Amino acid sequence: MALYPWQNAIWQNIVKRHAKSGLPHALLLTSTKGIGKHELTRTIARWLLCQSESKHHGDVSSCQCHSCQLWEAGSHPDFMLCQPEDNSRQIRIDNVRKVNELIFQTPQISACQVVILRPAEVMNTNAANALLKTLEEPPGESYILLETERFGSVLPTIRSRCQRITLPVPSREESIDWLAQQGVSQQDAVLALTRNGHAPVAAAEWLSSGTGAKQEKWAQELVQWTTRQLPLDKVASAWAKLEFQDVIQWFYQISCDALKVACGAPSAHLQFAEPVTELQAQSVADTQLLITFQKKVQNMLGQLLSGASHYNKTLTTEALLLEWQALNTVTAGVKE
Repeated sequence: MALYPWQNAIWQNIVKRHAKSGLPHALLLTSTKGIGKHELTRTIARWLLCQSESKHHGDVSSCQCHSCQLWEAGSHPDFMLCQPEDNSRQIRIDNVRKVNELIFQTPQISACQVVILRPAEVMNTNAANALLKTLEEPPGESYILLETERFGSVLPTIRSRCQRITLPVPSREESIDWLAQQGVSQQDAVLALTRNGHAPVAAAEWLSSGTGAKQEKWAQELVQWTTRQLPLDKVASAWAKLEFQDVIQWFYQISCDALKVACGAPSAHLQFAEPVTELQAQSVADTQLLITFQKKVQNMLGQLLSGASHYNKTLTTEALLLEWQALNTVTAGVKE
């Protein structure tokens, strides 16, 4: 796959570094969600495995060497993708043992082995400890490319043994231009980027998947619930049928926006300005209560993303909705 235009500078730097002094055995690529991090990591992996002389120029997209043919077929024996399996949200020790087994073998086709491990923050403690030993004493020409969207959640012992590459969010103009090339109007592009933290790949997926329409429905239901126009069971039962992590992620973003409004931030700084400002017009939540609520949802989201916790979706959703309505109602009562 071709690189996204905003990745070219980082890519050329990686190629130059490799030609000059080589790359470290472990790279930790970190970025916000939705800017094409995994596509870049896959490009690095294919390039490292490539057998062609043209790889020194950094372009292997059209290479037909034996390694690249195996890569395209998804059957390269010197490559492994390590990620959660079997409906688990964690990378477990058995996954890392497979990584170690590959890394300590002699390469079969290419001059090295390459592993992509993603997301690095969901390795449980046993898995991280098993990987740590390999990172401390990497064998031969092997590379481990780790990906993360939550750098602070990666264990310090893992972080300290990797070289970090931070991928910046592209500029607004660059993102809009790229979305226009995908056939997206400027109006839709601006809205999609706002809703997705200005991440263009996430914005494109948001538009194509219909997520925007779903979130609009959630927003309407939240406003109706908060203002007591809709009963709890109708909102909670509908939300419980959705992907729980998506709902909590959205609720967290809404709570962040509400907190920004309570602190005087303008609507231009909000991801979901419409429902939050509509709620503000009817009752503004107490700032301290909002901070407590936002931290609670943040912790819940962190546990879900790490795969460390399981929640009863219906009961948890009902509890959050009741707490949300209460913290908005408190201020309304004080104002009266």
